[in-house]
Amino acid sequence: MYSVAIEDYLKSLWKLGPKDVGTQELASHLDVKPASVTKMMLRLTEMGLVDHTPYKGASLTRQGELEALSVVRRHRLLETFLSQTLGLGRDQLHAEAERLEHALSKELEDAIANYLGNPVRDPHGHPIPGPNGELPGGFDIPLSDCPLNKSLTVMQIPDYDSLVSSWLETNGIFPGVKLIIESRDDFDGGINCKIDNNEVRISSSIASLVKVSQED
Repeated sequence: MYSVAIEDYLKSLWKLGPKDVGTQELASHLDVKPASVTKMMLRLTEMGLVDHTPYKGASLTRQGELEALSVVRRHRLLETFLSQTLGLGRDQLHAEAERLEHALSKELEDAIANYLGNPVRDPHGHPIPGPNGELPGGFDIPLSDCPLNKSLTVMQIPDYDSLVSSWLETNGIFPGVKLIIESRDDFDGGINCKIDNNEVRISSSIASLVKVSQED
């Protein structure tokens, strides 16, 4: 296993990719100084985990991608385990999994996966990479891009912002929920949704973070 810092950099590059990721963007995402990013990119390039071009950006090599997916797998398995066994709320899972993901051995990772029945999605609906880095297929699309008056099923909600997660949960928006977009505000892009018999207005910024599937 790599150091915590290296794993965090690889996971961030995977989340921000697959495009080349600039130094400033990566520094902002990790809340570190640009000089620290530059130094780490040189190190990861030497290790064969990153392709880095000065003034252009960095992207993961295939080996770097596999290492990043390994971290993502551990994180999402931990979220699922903490939810199903300890009953933690979705707004608590991300921060706890962030603390634990780097310490999880391969043996414990496999044991948790087997105990959970090898789940393919975590409690936020995000696909869980397989043990060899394979990602389950899917055609989830942002709620903000969906047409009006179509039956939609929530597939994914964001996990990194506990306030957003809590707001979505409070308003009944989580994986498995069915909804219909009844109208869209032409001024700010906000949408008015019907969930069961309730009307919920979702801002365009939050709607872009919620992913759904559309029924035929």
